[in-house]
Amino acid sequence: MKPSRFYVSMLAFLLLFSCLAFPQGSSSSLQGTVTDPSGSAIPDATVVLTNTQATIERTISTGPQGDFRILAIPPGTYTLTVTARGFAHYVQTGLQLLVNTPATANIQLKVGAVTENISVSSEAPALNLVDASIGNSFNENQIRQI
Repeated sequence: MKPSRFYVSMLAFLLLFSCLAFPQGSSSSLQGTVTDPSGSAIPDATVVLTNTQATIERTISTGPQGDFRILAIPPGTYTLTVTARGFAHYVQTGLQLLVNTPATANIQLKVGAVTENISVSSEAPALNLVDASIGNSFNENQIRQI
């Protein structure tokens, strides 16, 4: 007994739509741009997204245009931290990421204080601290040869 064409097509239809419905997971995404006070992009800034309750941490760097995108993030409340050399640290707490709702965070970093430590170390030459005379010492053989 051959299965009818109707049943085969119905089975294929159900399999197709069940596969399409499966990827609809419960995740979110975050995208944005990191700029300086003049609006110029800051490339290679470090963006850290942290959810301490779920022990999730995602770290990425911004692209050449200062843009970033973090995909497949479980929904929840996050802390967003952005750091870049020469700029003040940026921290945003209470960032809500919802299911299947992309979030946008455009961040403008303030210019920070440039701190640089320079340490120089070298040995000082030995000094004669006993007397103020200048000269060389001679041994007995050198004096006899004179």
